[in-house]
Amino acid sequence: MSFRITLSPSKRAAGRFIESVRRSLQKALSEEGAKRGLTQADIARTIGVDRSVIHRELRGHKDITLGRVAELAAAMGRKPQLSLPELATPNGNASRDITPSTSISTPANSNKVLVKEAYL
Repeated sequence: MSFRITLSPSKRAAGRFIESVRRSLQKALSEEGAKRGLTQADIARTIGVDRSVIHRELRGHKDITLGRVAELAAAMGRKPQLSLPELATPNGNASRDITPSTSISTPANSNKVLVKEAYL
């Protein structure tokens, strides 16, 4: 007996986008950890939650909201940004599919963590 899980294209795109946001947050935390020793516990204290909540959100074991993304970014001294560029097709017309990109940048400089996903 086997099972087949079918996801709609919109659900698949949503899952991939959320994962790209998590990867951006993880990379930003890693950079801030290396630069100034920031930890998940430090972020949790700043936000006012237990460290395990931060761990579960960053690892994908707990849903993460846009509000929490903004809180995490602020706790890391970063600014969240969302971009929804229009894709061009080979004939020059805009595609109806959107490839969202996320970035979490450091306000003090122009370095950005930019993640782009192509959705099938």
